[in-house]
Amino acid sequence: MRAADGTAILTTGEDRALRVHDLVYEDSGGIALAPPRTFPQPDSVNATQWYPSASRLTPETFCFVASIRDAPVHLIDASDGRIRASYPIVDHRERFVAPHSFAFNTAANKLYCGFENAIEVFDFASPGYDSGERLKLGLTRKEKGGQRGIISALAFSAHHPTFAAGSFAGSVVLYDEDTQTAISHVEGVEGGGVTQIAFHPLDPNVVFVASRRSEAIQAYDLRDTCAPVGRLARSGSTNQRLAFDVDPWGRWLASGDEFGTVRVWDIGSTYSVLFEQKLHEDAVNSVQFHAYQPLLLTCAGSRSQLQASDVEFSSDEDIDSSDDDEGRSGYDEAEHSGVRIKTGAKDSRLTIWSFEQP
Repeated sequence: MRAADGTAILTTGEDRALRVHDLVYEDSGGIALAPPRTFPQPDSVNATQWYPSASRLTPETFCFVASIRDAPVHLIDASDGRIRASYPIVDHRERFVAPHSFAFNTAANKLYCGFENAIEVFDFASPGYDSGERLKLGLTRKEKGGQRGIISALAFSAHHPTFAAGSFAGSVVLYDEDTQTAISHVEGVEGGGVTQIAFHPLDPNVVFVASRRSEAIQAYDLRDTCAPVGRLARSGSTNQRLAFDVDPWGRWLASGDEFGTVRVWDIGSTYSVLFEQKLHEDAVNSVQFHAYQPLLLTCAGSRSQLQASDVEFSSDEDIDSSDDDEGRSGYDEAEHSGVRIKTGAKDSRLTIWSFEQP
């Protein structure tokens, strides 16, 4: 996830760490990623979100929010990892709730946090306990309607006071920001749970929806949400989030798939494929356009199932003699009781690609 001006990139990993990579302009005119600043966390990371105007050039805005399991929502300084503020969400058992999605409203003064059957709304300038307002979406068993499930995706429209909420139950509902009431339900959502929602930056009537275990990103016209008006095909049968990105000028949408192929679609008129190429050997879990440069960022990696070829049995002598070996098949290795297990992603990389002609 890149900062608004593209000066830094925020990543999360299976090692429960947050990393901030700075983009460095080289003397030759190229762009490279500086060694990351790593901020270890006490537990797994559910979600992150940059402050809307975050920039490395303005230290006061250079921060992001992070959801850590069994902890309050933290506002973290991207320069040194210190916690600037906390926004606790507490359930009826007085336990911390870690949201699965974040979104700032268009004025950047409210932070929306999605979790099971509800959204917690914080005044961003007033952190602390009892400062949030809870919008309950799931009604009781006796009442009909509502939006049930974990709120896994949130997005705000830049054109009118409307936001969309998607859940792992597969529902997408549009809400009025002022009254916080449901406006309409989006029908025909594919897959086994919504993972991302994005409004078109120029067309106020178009919204894009991505789901896990789905073979397409769906485009909807908000004037009639009974069925999608466009379908951007990609391979996505996995439960992993495969994030897409819309360029700031509303011309293209880019996404990767579970096999390492990256596609760019024309979303200005027809949803046709402009670019398609296999760039990684593993699932492309995120793509990002640079805000001002003809660059595309891709991030690859996934959990890999253990195969028979990944397990080797050896004697004690073999283990002792192999302590100094390095670079076995590009995997990390764990050894226990004479069993060597190869672990690690097939292609775990963060890569910047240029659209400029050589």
